[in-house]
Amino acid sequence: MAKIVLGLGAPHSPNLPSVVERNPAFIENTLYARFRAHVESAKADVLLIFSNDHFNTFFLDNFPLFAVGAAPATWGPNDQTPMPRREIPVHERLAAQIHRTGIEDGFDLALSQEFGVDHAFAVPWHFLGAGTKLTLVPVFVHCFSSTLPLASRAFALGQSIGRAIRTFPDDARVAVLASGSFSLEIGGPKIPPADRSGVPDRAWVDRVNAHLRAGSILRLIEEATPRQLLRAGNAGGELLNWIAMLGVVGEGGADELHPQPHGHAFGVWRRD
Repeated sequence: MAKIVLGLGAPHSPNLPSVVERNPAFIENTLYARFRAHVESAKADVLLIFSNDHFNTFFLDNFPLFAVGAAPATWGPNDQTPMPRREIPVHERLAAQIHRTGIEDGFDLALSQEFGVDHAFAVPWHFLGAGTKLTLVPVFVHCFSSTLPLASRAFALGQSIGRAIRTFPDDARVAVLASGSFSLEIGGPKIPPADRSGVPDRAWVDRVNAHLRAGSILRLIEEATPRQLLRAGNAGGELLNWIAMLGVVGEGGADELHPQPHGHAFGVWRRD
């Protein structure tokens, strides 16, 4: 039977691979290296990533609230992120089980069987999966344009996926990663006109980090209203990826939490 062995949360900033190439001592590279050691010590062989698309895999003519990618492999990045483009192996059977279980649990989950991924998946894979025997299960959460899913639905989806993993008949050790920011505005009105990006709600970032440390998941869900996520910036909905991950790993505060100044954090939830 499959087992959930690790929960993780991390950013997917598209400049990270090129920044690290120039400066390997960059703090976020150090933290990703720490996470890779956690994945290795947990003996994970599957990396399930909750993240969002930035109008590269999906577009406004067809943009599901939740989708699962189930194919022998995917590739990425499918945008202009300056990093190596590579084929990424997918655990197709586990992804298919997650899709079936989601439908049985009342989620109208979209299924994509031929797709690429942008930096939201490709950057974490670059640091954690490249050069390993890990396989990917990508779960897309609609975080980047209105109307966003409710936080409670993202959490319930995570719980459904947790059940799908635990009832999967094959041996698999699954690490679950949430990727995204808590407060981030990219080229929008909530930052100075001369800036490309910024953090419009630092108080919200501090509150999210406090809830993650304490394991107060229900409080976080209650406070992560659509209005609050919008106040946190046009990428503030990426917190839903973290809430979905918490639905998979269950109760308990983070075993490690490393807040960063750019509106995101690195977090670890050990489950093995």
